[in-house]
Amino acid sequence: LIFGDNLQAMKTLLQMKADGKLVNADGTPGVRLIYIDPPFSTRRDFKGSQDQKAYQDRIAGAQFLEFLRKRLVLLKELLAKNGSIYIHLDYRKGHYAKVLMDEILGEQNFVNEIIWSYRTGGVSKNFFARKHDNIYFYAKSNDFLFNTQYYKSYQQKKYNFSEKYPEFFDEEKKMWYHNSVCRDVWEDAYPLGTEADSKERVDFPTQKPEALIKRIIEASSNEGDIVLDVFAGSGTTPVTAEKLGRRWIAIDVSKLAIYTTQKRMLTSRKNIGNTGDKLEPKPFTLYNAGLYDFENLKSLPWEDWRFFALQLFEVKDE
Repeated sequence: LIFGDNLQAMKTLLQMKADGKLVNADGTPGVRLIYIDPPFSTRRDFKGSQDQKAYQDRIAGAQFLEFLRKRLVLLKELLAKNGSIYIHLDYRKGHYAKVLMDEILGEQNFVNEIIWSYRTGGVSKNFFARKHDNIYFYAKSNDFLFNTQYYKSYQQKKYNFSEKYPEFFDEEKKMWYHNSVCRDVWEDAYPLGTEADSKERVDFPTQKPEALIKRIIEASSNEGDIVLDVFAGSGTTPVTAEKLGRRWIAIDVSKLAIYTTQKRMLTSRKNIGNTGDKLEPKPFTLYNAGLYDFENLKSLPWEDWRFFALQLFEVKDE
């Protein structure tokens, strides 16, 4: 778990990959799976449940695209040769970001645009209600790892399905279902909603459900592989990766994100379904990588360096 600027942290990870210190379960260098949920360019400030500063989402326009481009270049290099990257955005900047990803990751390596459809929140009578996010799935090469995923297809009564898709009975819903192959529209990964007693809720804004991340991790990695999230936020990616037997690296520049992730890692449950079985927390390391690029700071003229230092330590210029 790394507290600091993800751009600088990724440079260190790239060096680790070059040195053979960033290796997946099968010995391939690099990261098997990257999932990122970057700022959506909403031009808003997000706060926690007790009015703590969570993160700013103020970068817009060309600045946002350049911010994302710099990180995509490094993320591509961090991927294992058969790795994958999933980038989670919405209607604001998703289409712009896809052009960037086509350029950096290669249009030929685009696999899916996944629609995460949900029904929470308000609706409008002035336009069609916006009720989905876009997740862009790219591979490093055409020889990428993929494990087929299934969803529960419910029926009102028992049917005679083929042996390939045996039927099951859901005691809670009192309905029959069979496991169908997942398509690119996901409606069964429900958002957390507003219920206060949700077992997953950590009161971090824009928190994503574990079921959503679980499907991505299971599809594009195996046990022991490395999963990377450089916009860790509420910590859903590392928590879910831990439960699924993957190794993980999570980075965020927000103190609240780091505190929240630490707490979740230390109190996480054994199963996604929250059975109540405790999982002994495994040790993990918290790095403070800093928020500044020291190489660039060293190159500053003396007056600029002096001004930076005065502002950093909040001291007066006497």
